[in-house]
Amino acid sequence: MNNFYHKVTVASVCTTLGFALGASPEAKAVSLTFPPATIFEIMDEGRYDNSNFDGLGDVVFPASDFSILAVARATLGETRSFTEFNIGSFSWAPNTVISRAVLQTKIYTFSLTSDHGIETPTNPGSLGIFGYIGNGTAEASDFETGVFLNSVDVSSSSAGDILNFNVTPFVNQRISNGDAFAGFGIRALNFGGLFLENYSFQNPPRLIVETADAAEPVPEPTTIFGSALALGLGGWLKRKKSNQHKTTSQG
Repeated sequence: MNNFYHKVTVASVCTTLGFALGASPEAKAVSLTFPPATIFEIMDEGRYDNSNFDGLGDVVFPASDFSILAVARATLGETRSFTEFNIGSFSWAPNTVISRAVLQTKIYTFSLTSDHGIETPTNPGSLGIFGYIGNGTAEASDFETGVFLNSVDVSSSSAGDILNFNVTPFVNQRISNGDAFAGFGIRALNFGGLFLENYSFQNPPRLIVETADAAEPVPEPTTIFGSALALGLGGWLKRKKSNQHKTTSQG
């Protein structure tokens, strides 16, 4: 009889363990695409007075003024492109995890004209992206704002190529802090320049965010095993006590 109850206990442990391990919910992935709330260029201009080329923004060009966005660095000035996204317009669930966030933009051409104050046919080699807390408004002070996030190599890129900047940690932090706008500035890290596409070409910068619902924590296997074992032994002791009581009563 003891051998029988031993088998029952082991079976109870295995069954409970199997149910517990198989009950963990899978994370559900969702992809969201945020259009830009505002797009603009800022120029640190030194065309007419080199003293103005000081690393501070001088002129703001709203995206509506140009069909393409200039990113350039030269001896007489620098132009950087900026995009801000309204991430506060979306209701984020408490258990949402940002698994990936990418700012995507498209190259229009590498040839810049003097219309932007900087003329350079040179490929800059690499572009850097800088993140800052935006407010949905183009401001000259945004020129020097932001922390470096990462860079992309454009030395072998061509017109029409799509660039993807990984901004996952920065977006996670903005959402965690409850910030309404995530701002990004793109700069040429070397001398040279290019144009990025804008609304006129139906390919403005966009923020692609992939989320997942955090799975509920699963108990450690040792905890599950201990709980199952306790349940199994408890049932065996209860049955044994019941049988003893019956034997005593019948005697």
